[in-house]
Amino acid sequence: MATFLELVKVTDMNAAAMKLFETDDLDALNTFLYVTNRARFTSLVRSIMCNLATGQIASQQGEAAIRTLGGNQRNVLANTIVVPGIGTRLSCVVTALIDITERKQAEEALRASEERFHFLSEHDNLTGAYNTRYLYQKLDTLLAKDGAPCSVIFADLDRFKLVVDTYGHLNGSRVIQEVAQVIQSCICEPAFAVAYAGDEFVIVMPGWNKTHAMAMAGTIQARIGAHTFLTEVGGPVRLSASFGVAAWPDDASDMQTLLALADQALFRAKQMGRNRILAAGGAALPQKVESGTPD
Repeated sequence: MATFLELVKVTDMNAAAMKLFETDDLDALNTFLYVTNRARFTSLVRSIMCNLATGQIASQQGEAAIRTLGGNQRNVLANTIVVPGIGTRLSCVVTALIDITERKQAEEALRASEERFHFLSEHDNLTGAYNTRYLYQKLDTLLAKDGAPCSVIFADLDRFKLVVDTYGHLNGSRVIQEVAQVIQSCICEPAFAVAYAGDEFVIVMPGWNKTHAMAMAGTIQARIGAHTFLTEVGGPVRLSASFGVAAWPDDASDMQTLLALADQALFRAKQMGRNRILAAGGAALPQKVESGTPD
């Protein structure tokens, strides 16, 4: 690599290039401090030498990052023309650099914006969990896939209105965020959590039958009951949650029915005294002792 670089020497540079590199010292440029990717630069030098050996005029174009002698990074579009010598005239290589830093920054900003838009099209802005749009699209695809079982869990916080009335809407939103984190800590892909409505969540368990989904609901119920909420902003708050579970294809033959049955099981769990896990068809896990309400 060093051998190739020793064969390169900057012999002239116009004022615009001097400004780009933030120097008027040609000798300083020959130390190649502006090269950020020396392996790629060496490959370019090797290619240029091959072009010189052919005795034909050749050109190359590519984007690169440089580091100015002032320590700033710039993005450039480099157009290099190789002109072989004739007779006593030496061969020369002319490189024109176009500063495309602002264009690259705009492209990166646009890419980040597109990624953010895509994220928000599928995720809930408050919790980071998936949203209902994703739920309906993904679940419909899962049920049409290969006949493997798929369970859904509806979860709803008990007496959440009391939290909001006691600590305010902002802290209520913080509790929702914390609940989402607790749920996410219990599951792993391909399972996913959905911020369904208010303080209600849906957990989709691809490949899980109803028995296993009931056990997962029990795990989430226990984690929520053991968690202390709002410890940093005026708590502590202890909560409980109720759950409804349904499975495909045992309970339902389509997505709408599956979701409706899980929601109905949740509603019955709330009617029966909260802090319960009920499945479509009436099966239930043993009732937990309710964790309590806000102090």
